[in-house]
Amino acid sequence: MSIFGLAAMLFIGIISLAIAESNEQLILDNTAQSVEIPKWIKDNAKNHSIQNNSKQDIISLLENLSNIGMIKNIAHIQMQIYDIPPKGKMDFVSISGNVNEHGRSGFVTLEIQKPDNTKEILRTPVLETGLYSTVFSINDQSQKGTYRVVSEFNGKQLFVSYFSIADNVNDSKRIPSWFVTTFHWWIDDKITDAEFIQNIQYLIDNKILIIFINSQATPELELSVDGQHLVRRGTTHTITSHITYGEKPVEGARVTLTIEDYDEDIIREFNGFSNNYGEFVFSWEIPKKYDDLETLLAYVSVTYEDSSVTKLFKFQVYCMPSESNCKIDGNR
Repeated sequence: MSIFGLAAMLFIGIISLAIAESNEQLILDNTAQSVEIPKWIKDNAKNHSIQNNSKQDIISLLENLSNIGMIKNIAHIQMQIYDIPPKGKMDFVSISGNVNEHGRSGFVTLEIQKPDNTKEILRTPVLETGLYSTVFSINDQSQKGTYRVVSEFNGKQLFVSYFSIADNVNDSKRIPSWFVTTFHWWIDDKITDAEFIQNIQYLIDNKILIIFINSQATPELELSVDGQHLVRRGTTHTITSHITYGEKPVEGARVTLTIEDYDEDIIREFNGFSNNYGEFVFSWEIPKKYDDLETLLAYVSVTYEDSSVTKLFKFQVYCMPSESNCKIDGNR
């Protein structure tokens, strides 16, 4: 075992003793023992940690756990922070919003006040839905500090938002290297969800682990869809939708799922609402009528308040050559 692994194991042991002895302990009682991190969060962490930067995976994990209320006291800052791009490179600050006047045409004026109090004016068209979006370019010569954005439409101020440009704001640099070992213990089921949450919370409460999560000025409805991409006929197929608004899980969003073939024939249609984790799980049995490899389309539409979003999820149905009424090679 490496020195970092030994240090991680020793530190977890120290934390466990400290938690047990402290008057402000997080007691792992019967309720804590039943703590279960949603499967989609752990699946995302497992899938991404295989090839990606583990420290950045931890940042995403902490954001998800904070959004569903499983960990507390993560610092939220009310502006988006951007790194100064490398020399010769360019990055873009996304600015978007809603005029709350559906069907109105025109342009939104954006006044961007820089750290030195100089101003730059941008104009962007409004869509029929009332939404607008544009980008503000930054490079290695851009001023560091806080930028103030004032948006106006038809002479009326919509809102004021802020963003900041700074050096070295990558949260992954705040993750101790030894903590990556603990993260992988959890991924590999060597410690329980409750133990993992308890240790993270102890680190945050004692300011050993300090993470800042950026809060977007304009929340957006977002949808991701997961499921098997290759499924055998006659078996159960599950499609899971994850709905967030402003990075927080949405409970009670209306979800419509329609499964069609390429001829636009509707095979199944289902309506429901997302749960308190922002999840909508749809399971159905694949009909046995499919006698060859066939691609099906699942259209998932979500409506929440005045926002809506639709995603397409493709999957293929197959049969085994040994089965009757199967045209796949090997049984013809």
